[in-house]
Amino acid sequence: MPEAWLAWVDMPLSAWLGCALVLALGAFVQRATGFGLAVVGAPLLLLIEPRLVPVILVLFGFTVSLMMMRHYRHEVRIAELGMALAGRLPGNGLGLWLLLAAPLAMLEKLIAVSVLFAVAVTLFRLRLPVNRVTLFGAGVLSGIFGTVAAIGGPPMVLLMHGLSPERLRGNLAAFFLVTSSLTLATLALAGQVRLWHLGLALTLLPAVLLGSALAGRVAHRLDRRRLQGASLALCTLAALGLLI
Repeated sequence: MPEAWLAWVDMPLSAWLGCALVLALGAFVQRATGFGLAVVGAPLLLLIEPRLVPVILVLFGFTVSLMMMRHYRHEVRIAELGMALAGRLPGNGLGLWLLLAAPLAMLEKLIAVSVLFAVAVTLFRLRLPVNRVTLFGAGVLSGIFGTVAAIGGPPMVLLMHGLSPERLRGNLAAFFLVTSSLTLATLALAGQVRLWHLGLALTLLPAVLLGSALAGRVAHRLDRRRLQGASLALCTLAALGLLI
């Protein structure tokens, strides 16, 4: 990770190290709980280096989902995801419009609200009927939040949290794998993906792989509720920092 590269993207080494740590933590949480890379990463990266949101998070959301699919592919039920994927398309369009039209300050507030929404979904576990209408609506919201901040998971978790942990992880991984590709294509067509994003992502990839691999080895020994509680507390503090 040459200093010349960081100078080219105008990023100090301290900021790069902070981003690497955040992404490693986010990958660990997502591998251990099913989602969390963007929920942990978006508010913290906005505080460290706003230019990385959402492109870098979408790239690594795809990467972590691909790794999770290797372990949970047998749990995927495509029939449960079809309407949500259909809703993701108009959601992506609305999210892109916000990303291009809204000022950064408004986007930061929207991201903070989406993080707090994710925290509320995880804590309160509201039960909603799972049908074509709710799946489509969850897909639309996922598309908006996913395009603006790569936080596309909470609307789906709100509907699917009644599934077994393995089936939840498998379905979310499959959903993120497809929708991350759609979001990257949407952002690229709008000129939001730059060459430096891809180069910087390569330098940060080892941190994401390390966080995911570490979770694969030790997450089953940890208290899942405590791990989730600690990550949610961190997300909440970061989101509140964006709102202040």
